[in-house]
Amino acid sequence: MIRHLLIFFSVMFLFAEVSSAAPYRRLVNFEWEAIEGAKTYEIELKQVKAKGEGKTFTFKVSEAAWNGRLSAGKYIMKLRSRDYRGVPGDWSEPSDFNVGLESAVLKFPAPRSRLESKDETTTEVKFDWAPVGGAEKYHFELVSEDGKTTIREDLKDTSFKTKVPVASNYTWKVSATNEEGIESDAVSVGQFAVLGKAIAAPNLQKPETEFVREVKWTRPENVSSYDVFLLKYSAENKKWEKFKVMENYQDDSLSFDPAWPGGKYQVVVRAKSALRPSSTLAKESFTVRSGDRSPAAEYTALVRSSIERMTGWYAIGSYLITEMKFAGVNPERNSTVAYSAIGGTARVGLGWFNPGTPWGFLSIIDMSGFTFKGTTRTFASAEMNAVYRKSVGDRGEARFQFGPYYKELPETVGDPFSGTSSDLTISAAGPHVGAEYWYSLTPKFGIQVNAHLYTSLMKVSTPNGEPLAPTMSTQFGFLGSYRFTRSLTGLAGYARREDRLSYKAVPSATNFAVDGDVNEATIVGNYLNIFAEWSF
Repeated sequence: MIRHLLIFFSVMFLFAEVSSAAPYRRLVNFEWEAIEGAKTYEIELKQVKAKGEGKTFTFKVSEAAWNGRLSAGKYIMKLRSRDYRGVPGDWSEPSDFNVGLESAVLKFPAPRSRLESKDETTTEVKFDWAPVGGAEKYHFELVSEDGKTTIREDLKDTSFKTKVPVASNYTWKVSATNEEGIESDAVSVGQFAVLGKAIAAPNLQKPETEFVREVKWTRPENVSSYDVFLLKYSAENKKWEKFKVMENYQDDSLSFDPAWPGGKYQVVVRAKSALRPSSTLAKESFTVRSGDRSPAAEYTALVRSSIERMTGWYAIGSYLITEMKFAGVNPERNSTVAYSAIGGTARVGLGWFNPGTPWGFLSIIDMSGFTFKGTTRTFASAEMNAVYRKSVGDRGEARFQFGPYYKELPETVGDPFSGTSSDLTISAAGPHVGAEYWYSLTPKFGIQVNAHLYTSLMKVSTPNGEPLAPTMSTQFGFLGSYRFTRSLTGLAGYARREDRLSYKAVPSATNFAVDGDVNEATIVGNYLNIFAEWSF
């Protein structure tokens, strides 16, 4: 009858006990098919060691099941039944089984976790798992998804540090082994990803003209795709609105459809990678010409670019250098003076043009000076102008300026008896008008001619406190221009300036002045004019 016994056993791993005083044992359960008429059962367990057989254990149970704790290793089991008289049946055929170590519980990295890293190429990862009862050592294995990284180590500790390439998926495994070579019932497997440093933001290139054909950007390293958003400014709602959205975009440029309307646009690009954080948003705003955007219209606009100012704020800086000629007549002091001196004028200015109208403004401050007989004289001027622009043909543009100005002028007075001289200062204010004509030769080269008139009508200060006599100061010149970049234009050329101020002379018994005479100072210069303009 015992030969027909069917034995079913299972090993159930309920918990582990680790003790320094006793070997680690696991709870083992056996179950088998009950035998008719059997009142008890005998179980014989014999442990098989590497150097031979080990201990033999015998157990009696009244049920068709047994549970107990066994240390890890290989065992041989036999089973027989006894009837109500205690008469035993035949032993079953020996069957062997293994009691393995428990599987390791992986702690870090957590399953399916994504480890962040700010490193560009490699980063250090520390692996941790819970101790396995009865384990003598652990076998650690790490493999990357692409197969380029494989690490295998036999360890005593329950942790391991190593450097791994970033931006990759990994599988790691841990199994335990005791001193008899018995391994874990199953290999513990975990998967995780190591993220790399965030993708750099693309560098968007602003379209050079309003004839936009495409918007380009540089491709950062490790990019797999982009999210691209094209926004259009709504003047009616006064906000940016989505015009076109493209996810997982592959190209490094966005073609601009000629059928899209003109206006203000903004391209927003975010670079992405599967195992790196996405970049910050890169933005670039630009204006698209309304109406005709044909190649012929674009060529005309391209040629005009040498004289076009960008809308918005801009700054100017110039220096005029020459030999200044001074002439002064002062009947009140019996003085007539004329001399030449090397001098110059430094000029800075700030201007703005309204993107929606031809109007703008330009404010300028000048500081001039010359040196004569070891003495340096300086004098300043300032002006604030409204500016109006008007296109003249395909390549020309006229610009008109008008506004108030303030001007200082030195006056040198000589003593005909002693031969000495003294320096005085005259300052006045009045209206200024000017006109410039710009003509574009190529997309880079242009020319400019200009004329400016300054009428002195209001006294600010005079040496004797008397009123001004109205005078006119003038400036005429021409310049060649070169457009270095979209924001920088350089100019160089010739300018002739004649600054003149007069004020009423006071007749007395000690001078030659008569009623109606004026004291007058004039400075004439033929200048080399070096000029630059920056937009921002």
